[in-house]
Amino acid sequence: MNSEEVIDRFISKGGHEIWVRRLTADDTPFLVDIFENMSSDSRYKRFNQPLDKVEPARVWREAEQISCANEEKNHCLIAFTDREDGTAVPVGAARLVETDPGIAEVAISLRDDYQNIGIGRQLMRRLACEARDAGYRTLMASIRNDNPAIWKVFNSLPFEVIRVPEGSYSEVTIRLNRPEVIKQYLVNSI
Repeated sequence: MNSEEVIDRFISKGGHEIWVRRLTADDTPFLVDIFENMSSDSRYKRFNQPLDKVEPARVWREAEQISCANEEKNHCLIAFTDREDGTAVPVGAARLVETDPGIAEVAISLRDDYQNIGIGRQLMRRLACEARDAGYRTLMASIRNDNPAIWKVFNSLPFEVIRVPEGSYSEVTIRLNRPEVIKQYLVNSI
């Protein structure tokens, strides 16, 4: 890996050195690998639908569409760590897709064996800060209420996070132009 491509490095809570770079058109296999290393529950919480028996060709097409997406309206970061043999393994990706000028939808995917060690938090923080620096004012997401890991990620952001529960989901608004750690829950906190 060319060191100029790496935009961030950190050590996870599990002691793994993680390095982050921007997603490229050649990264389709890495996105497929992340998806294939997510459990049924992780896929359901990430994609808001059951994805147990997805045709490999569909997974490849979706990953290819993400890795080759228009960079003006899409921004994606991908994180890796090195195995003991020195080969890189993709551990997660965070993505935003512009929905309106200054507004983007965000999502994050992590393989199961690298969850709950701070990688998602670092990726989402980096993505949110880059989005702010690129002129985005607001990030949006629709998140399942029974996903405590993603709530920890969003609640760790250095921006105002507004959560509006709607049944089993919550609509989340992250205000990038309000750099404060105020959390607002407009309905009963879940």
